[in-house]
Amino acid sequence: MELSGLLGTSFACDCGKTHHVPVRRFVYGSGVIDSLAELVPGSCADALRVVVVADVRTWDVCGRRVEEVLQTAGIAVARVIVPDRRQGGPVCDDITVRPLVDQLRGVHPDLVVAVGSGVINDLCKWSAFQLGIPYLVVATAASMNGYSSANVAPTVAGVKLLIEARPPVAVVAEPSIIEQSPREMTAAGFGDTIAKHQSTADWVANHFLFDEYYCRFCAGIVTKLEPLYLDRPEDIRDGKREAIGGLFKALFWTGMAMTLMGTSAPASGGEHLLSHTLDMMAETRGENHDLHGRQVGIGTLLSAALYQRVLAINSPALIPLPVSIDERFWSVPSVVAAVAEQYGSKRARLEPIRKKITGHDAWDQLRTKLAAEVKSPETIRTWLQRAGAAVSMADIGCSRERIRSAILHMHEIRRRFTIVDLAWLTGVLPGQVDHLIDAWL
Repeated sequence: MELSGLLGTSFACDCGKTHHVPVRRFVYGSGVIDSLAELVPGSCADALRVVVVADVRTWDVCGRRVEEVLQTAGIAVARVIVPDRRQGGPVCDDITVRPLVDQLRGVHPDLVVAVGSGVINDLCKWSAFQLGIPYLVVATAASMNGYSSANVAPTVAGVKLLIEARPPVAVVAEPSIIEQSPREMTAAGFGDTIAKHQSTADWVANHFLFDEYYCRFCAGIVTKLEPLYLDRPEDIRDGKREAIGGLFKALFWTGMAMTLMGTSAPASGGEHLLSHTLDMMAETRGENHDLHGRQVGIGTLLSAALYQRVLAINSPALIPLPVSIDERFWSVPSVVAAVAEQYGSKRARLEPIRKKITGHDAWDQLRTKLAAEVKSPETIRTWLQRAGAAVSMADIGCSRERIRSAILHMHEIRRRFTIVDLAWLTGVLPGQVDHLIDAWL
């Protein structure tokens, strides 16, 4: 069955589970905004009162047009413009979402229409989930894979968390808008998409070591789309229509894989921890950070380099993880407490697998499975370079000290096992951190 035929359905998968697809419509085509008056009732039959949510930039891009189309169709429309922060654009955090929820609650909408990309989409997704109402997103950039996912990675009390949220009833986008978005945003989407090759390996490791549920369909959901943007990554850099369209569709279906699974496993692993850690460092220190996907691209390069070095080990002598987190590094008490909880849970899980990894043939079996999934750091770097994406710590505004600190603390923030933990267990980290930075970042 074509992927589009799965929208709004439930289907029995070869993995043994029945997957439910809550997104009813995915439309990537010219004039789709002018068709919103027909799409909205088809996605949400009771949508008589709508709130359009945008920021000051996405309002100018197409938010005003969305409002006018809906009003012309006789739909009652209210407007919310999410304000910028003093340091820049809005962010998805607990401070920003509270007034948005209050504004939406005051309007009592039947449907929230998000107009934007990562932050606006996540804020609307989060708010809609809290209020128990549906939302639709009009995408403005091919910058990340969260449009169709059922989770959000906001900052709460200074900590980057992964929480449940509401997936949209529909995702719509006009190619001309996506193609005209800033090049660095499209390159960020490219970085977020190629992360899948490394995150799938982390998922396979969790399946082998912890018997975590694994679905081959969800792991390979965008495989047929990859030639559109991976065969010639420079077409992303050059803004070629077919490549950017393929990338946007891949971002949508990668997010959908996370929704089908109910976890971020199909598209997020150790490579994402670098981006989350950099974001948390910026939050607690009052600094700026780069786009999520640009940082994830660097994290994907790091993950590939870690896999290369770990898989080269023939017989590992496993080293225990540090007993506790570095409280001075995280500094803020609420952040320290949250990170310590995640890390403590992970350390408790690791003890049983130490014996499993060193058991008869287990290491060779694991290495074989992981080697079949990962890409080499040479391949990842070439893809990023050809696509015009960030390829070094300087590209994402990081000093050597900052990137080094992030690498040495990124394993502390999540309880889920990744290549970063395997690198610590095998001694690749912290021992080779400087070599990794010199060689790849």
